[in-house]
Amino acid sequence: MQVVENSGVTRTIRDLLDDARACQVTDEAAARSMAQQARVLARSLNDEAGEAEALFRLASIAYTGGQPGDAFALALDARDLARQAGVTVIEAFALNVIGLVHQSAGNFTEALEYGLKALEVYRTSKDRAAEGALLNAIAIVHHALGDTDRALVTYEAALTVSRNADHDDANWYVNHVYILGNIAEVRSERNEHLLALSLAGEALEISRDHVPEYVPQLLTLLASSYCELRMIEQAEEYIDEAAALLDDTSAEIERTALFGLSMVRGKVALARDDIRAAADHYRHALATAEAGGDIVSKLNALTQLAATCKRLGEFEAALAYQEERFRVHEMMFSEGADLRIKTLQVAHDTEAARQQAEILRLRTGELEALVRGRTYDLEEYQLEAFQRLAVLAEFRDTDTGEHTIRVGDLSASIATELGSDREWVSQLRLAGRLHDIGKVAVPDSILMKPGPLTPAEFDVMKTHTTIGAEILAGSSSPLIQLAAEVALNHHERWDGTGYPNGLAAEDIPLSGRIVTVADVYDALTSHRTYKHAWTPLEAITYIVGARGAQFEPQIVDAFVRVMRVDHPELSAELDVLVG
Repeated sequence: MQVVENSGVTRTIRDLLDDARACQVTDEAAARSMAQQARVLARSLNDEAGEAEALFRLASIAYTGGQPGDAFALALDARDLARQAGVTVIEAFALNVIGLVHQSAGNFTEALEYGLKALEVYRTSKDRAAEGALLNAIAIVHHALGDTDRALVTYEAALTVSRNADHDDANWYVNHVYILGNIAEVRSERNEHLLALSLAGEALEISRDHVPEYVPQLLTLLASSYCELRMIEQAEEYIDEAAALLDDTSAEIERTALFGLSMVRGKVALARDDIRAAADHYRHALATAEAGGDIVSKLNALTQLAATCKRLGEFEAALAYQEERFRVHEMMFSEGADLRIKTLQVAHDTEAARQQAEILRLRTGELEALVRGRTYDLEEYQLEAFQRLAVLAEFRDTDTGEHTIRVGDLSASIATELGSDREWVSQLRLAGRLHDIGKVAVPDSILMKPGPLTPAEFDVMKTHTTIGAEILAGSSSPLIQLAAEVALNHHERWDGTGYPNGLAAEDIPLSGRIVTVADVYDALTSHRTYKHAWTPLEAITYIVGARGAQFEPQIVDAFVRVMRVDHPELSAELDVLVG
């Protein structure tokens, strides 16, 4: 039997993992210790399935303990090992944790992607106990994205699965109450307060008997709906009951409930026109959110404080809270971008390590020609992975991934017209496709904004050049190195007024000078949410007009020669345009 000695008590891997799960909320340190013991034992016995589950449990503990970086790395290891061992359920759970980390960082697109993948993988197993929880996690992301219609549909699906699940499972009551509470919250946000009261009331009945630690949060939710219905006395009754119960809860649960309690007290104070008291309650909510490191709650408190101080006529304080809110948003964007890059780099490094190990094996036992073939396969893998990421970024911006291909093709045509080496032209055709890969780290609210960007938003947009170069950095492939050069420099200008480094003239690499012309032409002739598509002649006229300022004169001349070939019908107009 698989055993481990622990203070004289013989325990199996299963015992350790079950005990770690049971005490994860109440005793995080003990849970982590038991999960680590399970991992060590599983590895010593070459039990990949057991080690994968131990890694997942450690990832889950790290996430709930406010350590998203550790949770992310452990969950990736758990996913890969579970996939290798064929443990489908653990693979799905690990994917779900990765999605939760992305959600915490504000990367809702990636969170949704991982959540849906977790559900897809989970459904290939025979297990059904956790399907409701996975659906609930996906619904939470829809809710965070503001898509309450899709959130409700997914929550209702989770609730249906939960109602049909085994009620004897120890976790059923927790998951069921959580789902009911989430649906009630969405209904309340949609001003469907009677439905919210019904759902929260059902959850409260179950919680009183089976999940008492969740009762204060449900009482707070009920109080909020009663307040919106102008039933202030009932709201205050629930607030008082919630406050009385909080003394008996654990620190983490108490912090979450205290935040909600302070927020609803602020709402009740506003309903009674006691604006000063409302501000005090919102300040208490902010302090609670800061103590718990809850960024989303902090943003909610700052929003209410800015509005309340404005009503009080305390405009300097209102501005300070609003500025702090913007600062937190900026921090979330920075953390989100870092996490996107880390995801790609970890995936790339893992595959690169696998390929390099295979190359080493070939070098010691097979022909050198096969080694070169494997090296080529590695570069092909890198290129394919990066192209997929670039197309993903482009889909968010333009509803089509063809822009990247057109820019690469036009760049190659211009380079050929300039007499560049054929091999370099071939590399530039592919490297040009990756010029906007850094846009994967730009928030949707900026990338898909229908109107002009504010100066602060444009500063964020500019980061796609440096982020793109960072994503592509570190490769030994000349092609990927060229792509990094293009990503960094394709917004530099001939006159030195571009970004990110303000390079001028021939200090800008030739690749960047060429791709910027191709990128601007294709962007002008393409439809965007914020502009109509220009005609080819209008776009050519613009580029010729920026000759010597935005673009290198020699490259503009080569571009016009390419356009003569591509658009012979414009020959007369081009003769007039270029004299």
